Amino acid sequence: MLIDAPSLLTLSGPVALVPGLSLPQSYAKARRENPHLADPASLVADLHLLSGQGGFPIAFDDKNRWLRLYARRGSVAVRPTKQGDAYSIEFVEPMTLRNHGRLARSRLRLTGPGWYYVAQLRDVPSGYRAPDAQIRAAWQKAQTPREVPVAPARPARHDAFCDALDLVIEGGRQIEAAKDPAERILPYYEVRSVAQPRQSAAGIYDFLLSRPGPAQSGSMVQIQGQPDLRGRVREVDGERVTVAFDSPVDRRRIPERGELMTTANDVVPRVQSDAVAKLRNGSAPNTSLAAILIDGTFAGYRERPVKPAEPLDDNQAVALRRALAVPDLLCVVGPPGTGKTRTIVEIARAAAARGERVLIASQTNTAVDNVIERLPPELTAVRVGNEDRMSEAARRRTLAQTAGELQRRIADRTGSTAQRLEPWLGDSPLAVRWLDRLSGELASADASMVAHDAALADQRSAEAAVEARHGEPVRASLAGLRAAERAAESASEAVDRLETRLRRAESRTGGILGFWYRSAARRHRGRLAEAAPRAVAADAAGRSARQEYETLRAGLDRTIKDDLSVCAERDRATQAEAAAQRSREAARQAARRLARLVAGLEPAPPPEPDIAAFATWCRAHAPMLRERAQLLADWRARLEQPSEQLHAELIRYADVIGATCIGVGVQRNRLADLDFDLAVVDEAGQIPLPSTLVPLTRARRAVLVGDHHQLPPYVDDDVREWLAQRDETGVDENLVRELLTHSAFERLLLRAPDDNQVLLDRQRRMPAVLADFVSGQFYSGLLKTADGDRPPSPLFRSPLAIVDTSGLPESQRSERRRERTETWQAAGCDNRTEAGLVVRLVQWYTAHGCDWAVIAPYKAQVQLIDIRLRTLLGDEATRERVGTVDTFQGQERDIVIFSFTRSNAGGSVGFLSELRRLNVAITRARDQLVLVGDRGTLTRAKDAGFRHLARELFRYADQHGDVLPAEALRDRLTAAR
Repeated sequence: MLIDAPSLLTLSGPVALVPGLSLPQSYAKARRENPHLADPASLVADLHLLSGQGGFPIAFDDKNRWLRLYARRGSVAVRPTKQGDAYSIEFVEPMTLRNHGRLARSRLRLTGPGWYYVAQLRDVPSGYRAPDAQIRAAWQKAQTPREVPVAPARPARHDAFCDALDLVIEGGRQIEAAKDPAERILPYYEVRSVAQPRQSAAGIYDFLLSRPGPAQSGSMVQIQGQPDLRGRVREVDGERVTVAFDSPVDRRRIPERGELMTTANDVVPRVQSDAVAKLRNGSAPNTSLAAILIDGTFAGYRERPVKPAEPLDDNQAVALRRALAVPDLLCVVGPPGTGKTRTIVEIARAAAARGERVLIASQTNTAVDNVIERLPPELTAVRVGNEDRMSEAARRRTLAQTAGELQRRIADRTGSTAQRLEPWLGDSPLAVRWLDRLSGELASADASMVAHDAALADQRSAEAAVEARHGEPVRASLAGLRAAERAAESASEAVDRLETRLRRAESRTGGILGFWYRSAARRHRGRLAEAAPRAVAADAAGRSARQEYETLRAGLDRTIKDDLSVCAERDRATQAEAAAQRSREAARQAARRLARLVAGLEPAPPPEPDIAAFATWCRAHAPMLRERAQLLADWRARLEQPSEQLHAELIRYADVIGATCIGVGVQRNRLADLDFDLAVVDEAGQIPLPSTLVPLTRARRAVLVGDHHQLPPYVDDDVREWLAQRDETGVDENLVRELLTHSAFERLLLRAPDDNQVLLDRQRRMPAVLADFVSGQFYSGLLKTADGDRPPSPLFRSPLAIVDTSGLPESQRSERRRERTETWQAAGCDNRTEAGLVVRLVQWYTAHGCDWAVIAPYKAQVQLIDIRLRTLLGDEATRERVGTVDTFQGQERDIVIFSFTRSNAGGSVGFLSELRRLNVAITRARDQLVLVGDRGTLTRAKDAGFRHLARELFRYADQHGDVLPAEALRDRLTAAR
């Protein structure tokens, strides 16, 4: 879809905006929350200014009720008046993150003659109109893609595939509903109100169960026989189940003893159907998704070098490079222990680092949590979904927690700034008081210097007046002095002239004219003899005149100095100069204090040498600093309160979002209108295709990480039974069967070219002896062990141990078929001998402080073992340690004990024929695997596939493991104490 740059609409006439009836109340409320929010008139003035400077952006809200006009300091929400002559201002808002998000999506700007605030509707000038229809038409046009390529006709096989998916969704729902209803029953013997004894305001109650049941946190339950009493399990703690009902419940309606029943969740099929609809109509961000899933058509690409943040092995690095380069979809096969989570974390980190929005999804909360809690803290990762089903670490990244952490982080980061701004905060802040003092002292200094200059002028006037009264003798003496000095100077010059003439005549007395020069010399000597005394007398008279003048001048100066009026003015000038000096020193002190309060906030000029320039700068910046201080204080005060307003913004701006596949499509998780650049789906091999579609239809590219040699979404027996019961629908039955029994991951592996799939081939979980067996049987020998073999437990000679019951009498070792006679019982096969052997092993491992788990293929066997172990060890010691293969998929333990359960003469192994169950059981062990079973039954099984696998297992164990007859186990346990 090609979108033009934001369009510009030029309006032909001016527009008036008048305050709506509710504006005073809404603005007062907004001001309480945002004290620095500009008033409506100021915002309209901003709009007017922007209109003449290239326009301002606008947007209509989601329901097209309000037209939002975006000024620099806030937004104005308007609608046309009934007369259509103006816009009515309904409310104003600050520029929050939400408004910035709307602004980023705006495709239209308005310009024109101007926008004007008019206080009353009646004052709107005649001829003004609100151009609402024109603006709406331009807005709609701006939202329309510039080019909308004509979609090619959808192939019929695509519709057939989507039809099959719709049927698969219904099939999955019916398969789950057809499971033994008794397994969904939770009998309870006591009810406890979490709130009041007779009426629970929140509708929350604790139910004490007669036995542990299948309910999990988040499961929907109802009171048996009362379908309107329906709620969600909030917590499961052993045999205590906490249920929050959909609405307040009268305690008297809940029987003291009764049964809870788990109910179907209609959210799953609805979310799946929405994803199929996107696939069908081609509205997914990945437009080639249907072609990939149905036709196996992948786009080519080239890998680029990528440096991982954490060390990766060779194939993990290949997966990273391809995940970042693939334009459509990549499959990463990750057998147990090969570092799937580590690889996913690196993919998410690298994709987010280049600005992509990443979705982490999986079928289970545990798989999502494993990735989310390992993401580096510098990424904004958000976990959405049911918090009751998240790990403790993942709960720290929920919307509420992330928002709270973000608020705390912002508060921490702004703490030092807030501390520096604190002197500028309040009605009379410290910094402003120092600024006022600085300004006051500078003003005082200036005033004192003005007074000083005035006093000096008055002093000079007084001195002139005294001199006028007493200065006549001095003036006369000065005149006589100047006359005497002129006479002395004249007499001196006359002597100098005669001496010069005499020297010239005496130098020329020789020669024919000598007689004449000799005569002249005599004349000059005579005149000089007369002039010299006169010059001496004139000089003496001059000195006498000067002495007289100086005596008179000194007397006059004393008279002036001692004059009372002169003294008064001189004292006034001295005092003013001293006052100015004191003010300047006080100003310097205030400036130094103020400089410390400004430091680190804004680059200010130094307070010296130009203190006046510093004061001017402070006065100019003080309003801004005070506004910053108040804004930051208000902001930090709001940060102390929980804010759901941040949730939508966090979702939109998060680097990585984690959710279950179905959770991606659940409305309350706030992801409904969000698309992703990359979706990474973990454990994809065990997710039904309709569930995998949910994240796939929300992302432009995808990476599926899984293991198709683990358990499939549904087993063949369930599918065959459902297919046999359904009516003919015209949909390809083989395709439906394939889609029910094969995940999208498995289908894609068969179609994807080599560049679109990667095998992680180095496992670090299991001992090599276990990994080598599953590598040969399930992974074509490609799975390698990174580390050497670890020592087995002291009980066995190898990490692979088998306790063989085939040597026991048939009456002891045989299985038994157990029908349900009580609601708490699980029907099916159990084996008391194997249960006893398992219990002994668990007792030994518990005594030695080992981390253990017990796995069995049948719920009846799980229940038998669980009851015995809880009786011996207590509920806490066994909680979440005993379960079926299905429940333990994705988990791991140091010690894993597996009970085959089946032991019969006919070689019947039931759903052990699903070979991947054994692969799951074996690969749960980190240090020691103990298999308990009847070698004869297992190796002579009627199912050929299982028979071959069992024979290979025992042959391999004979060579590399420790095969122990059951009757020898007691001695081995005793010897190993």
